Amino acid sequence: MTPTFARQPLPEERKLLEEWIKNPPSRDHYLRARIVLLSAEGLSAPDIARRIGRHESRVRMWIRQFNRFGIEGLYSGKPLPSRTELASEEDKQRESSRRSGDSSGQESVGASTWMFSPRPERAEGA
Repeated sequence: MTPTFARQPLPEERKLLEEWIKNPPSRDHYLRARIVLLSAEGLSAPDIARRIGRHESRVRMWIRQFNRFGIEGLYSGKPLPSRTELASEEDKQRESSRRSGDSSGQESVGASTWMFSPRPERAEGA
């Protein structure tokens, strides 16, 4: 897995993160601030997870939230946007026109559709 590290916080972001550690609005804000600051100091996600007693995947999530959205990404507990939300407008339009071209209303069976095929019975003595 590729290491995930927080970008260096801007001076005003660092000031707010340090304030969250000194006077946390909530325990969640305290932990998120510690995650970002420890990561920006060079600690790995597994090391941070062990230090704060949280799962590594949550540590990585908050690092990604901060890298992507800055302080705003640390305010809520909402997860990262899904891949469909990240798709470009062009991809969305292409998907929309592909779906509207199928007037049957049924899903077409193509190369990307998985189908179950039972395994053939083994011959005795094989």
